[in-house]
Amino acid sequence: MISGRLSDITAANGIDPRLVAIIRQALARQPETLSPGRHDIDGENIFMNVMTFDTQPPHSKCYEQHRHYLDIQILLSGQERIDFGPTGAASEPDLYHDEEDYQLCQAIMPCQTMHMLPGMFAIFLPGEPHKPGCISEAAQAIHKMVIKVHRRCL
Repeated sequence: MISGRLSDITAANGIDPRLVAIIRQALARQPETLSPGRHDIDGENIFMNVMTFDTQPPHSKCYEQHRHYLDIQILLSGQERIDFGPTGAASEPDLYHDEEDYQLCQAIMPCQTMHMLPGMFAIFLPGEPHKPGCISEAAQAIHKMVIKVHRRCL
């Protein structure tokens, strides 16, 4: 997992320059003005999902992990908590859903937590379990985008 502030994102701080370019390309589309749903950037290689929803208690959500896509989570408004772990941290994962590239699980070990504010990003690599959309301080509506980047693009 790689995280930081969008205002500080450059290839100079260790982020692959291709990811920096993809993030900048997605932000240039002004995601805060787009309707919720999928917006293609490069077909199945790179696309973004824009969404608005209410944060939920962590115990009511599952962890997710992917095999083929990186998740670049960018918070546009509100606050959210994301619980996450390293590759291989998922215990007793559910079946893998190939067509949608996701696998859920109830628990991970070890577990880490980050609190996202507007203008922050978190990059989850394939195999890294993460549970976004959790209550940070209080339940609230958040607006975010998730850029999906197929691993073949890197």
